[in-house]
Amino acid sequence: MIGEKKYYLFNAKCNKGTDCSESNYGKYLFNCITSSSCSEIIEAGYYLNQNESNDPSNELFKCEGEGKCSLITEFPEDLNGSATFYLDGASVTSDKKYNKLIRCEGKNVPHQSRSTSNNGGGSNTEFECEKMDNNASNTIDHYISMEEDKVITCTKQGCYVEENISGYFINTNSGDSEGRIIVCEKDIEFCDIAEDDNICYGAGDVIVKTEKDGSKKAYLCTSDSEDEKDIIEIQSNSEKIKYISITVNNPVDDEDDEDNFLGLSDGSKVCIKIGEGSVVPVDDKYCPKECDINTGTNCVENSYYLVHEKTLNNITTGSGLLYYCKTEKECIQITETGYYIVDKDTIYFCSNTTCRKDDTVGVCDSNAIGRIVYKDNKLSICLDGKISVDILKSNNGNYMVTGSGRKSNSDNGSSNSEEDILFASNGEYAIISIKDQIITLNSKYNNNMKYVYVNSSSGNQKVMEKSDTCPMNNNKITDVLEFECNKGIFNMHLEL
Repeated sequence: MIGEKKYYLFNAKCNKGTDCSESNYGKYLFNCITSSSCSEIIEAGYYLNQNESNDPSNELFKCEGEGKCSLITEFPEDLNGSATFYLDGASVTSDKKYNKLIRCEGKNVPHQSRSTSNNGGGSNTEFECEKMDNNASNTIDHYISMEEDKVITCTKQGCYVEENISGYFINTNSGDSEGRIIVCEKDIEFCDIAEDDNICYGAGDVIVKTEKDGSKKAYLCTSDSEDEKDIIEIQSNSEKIKYISITVNNPVDDEDDEDNFLGLSDGSKVCIKIGEGSVVPVDDKYCPKECDINTGTNCVENSYYLVHEKTLNNITTGSGLLYYCKTEKECIQITETGYYIVDKDTIYFCSNTTCRKDDTVGVCDSNAIGRIVYKDNKLSICLDGKISVDILKSNNGNYMVTGSGRKSNSDNGSSNSEEDILFASNGEYAIISIKDQIITLNSKYNNNMKYVYVNSSSGNQKVMEKSDTCPMNNNKITDVLEFECNKGIFNMHLEL
């Protein structure tokens, strides 16, 4: 009987008092209070019949306009049992936002299995929908609408469908289960739930980490490292918004841009907004101007800049080329192997022209040979696993460093575990030159002698020059190491 549920689908456009028959194949949707009080739905949207107890229903209607309404029977196939969401047409506000959503889950249901019962509830439990309030208050929530391949965003002002947008969105419906990220690409007008991944393959990736309390959080990768300093949490509130410029730098997928940030080619620079539960590209005006190492524009004098090896766009982590801008208009490329130190938090290591940002270690041991040590508020370089030299102007000079082979960490632009050679291989030695805060491999050292001698008694492995006095004990030379050189690489020949 008309009037015992809210929405009725008719074959014909029924006027007041007309005896109309309900049909699952109808095209005209009416909102009826009684048989004599019906109004046609002419606004595009989704409409759900539910009984007074708000039990789940399978009577979901879609209207594209007047006389263009239908009963939804084909549930999106890509969800694999997950839920999809619709804007509730009955809750639309004057500014075209919505106060309620319709949440559906289940399987495709044929027309003939649909209920037309008077209570407005569906009898087929394989397809169930129910209305839900917009719960966004201090957060920005996002839901997937697989029917339209779009993302729905909810704020405390209401919900709406995002149009023509690319980005990553936190899937509010996922909670702590799989499918934490919704990815949208504007060029193909498509949104989908991505598989959770916990590996950063390059700048622009998004990963999901399970925290100690079991909750799941999403992070933006700024390099190929999952270290805390190289990932940025994507928070759902509107207070902690960040604007950063990243250069897509994905060494693993160098030949395939599909896995890069929103399909951008390797080396592309993009300004992005992080916050409000999303990562989206924005106009460059929101990001700080970057140094152009070709012209010196926006470059700060006496500063280092790590850039992408192909596009020369600035990068913050990962592997690239290093430039030093002595003045605001003069930048030169670093080509010597060694360390270039700004402070304890900004240290670059270059192997010829390939450079990266490097971390300090806390102690000089066998695992730290050739590394920069930060201890007791001082920087030093670990020479042999026991001896380290403070990086001070008073210690400028040449020193012998033991060869080191360590497993690559993810900060060096490679996520594999190949041996990472700093100055020399295991079992060999090299001379390094300390000059203020620059430590370089001195492969062209020449004292015009067959051997190189190192003073080990002072405890600093400093290379002895011709004018230096040998350490003596009982009129005998002691604590001097003798090395034989071959093309800049040294082998210990004698210990005196």
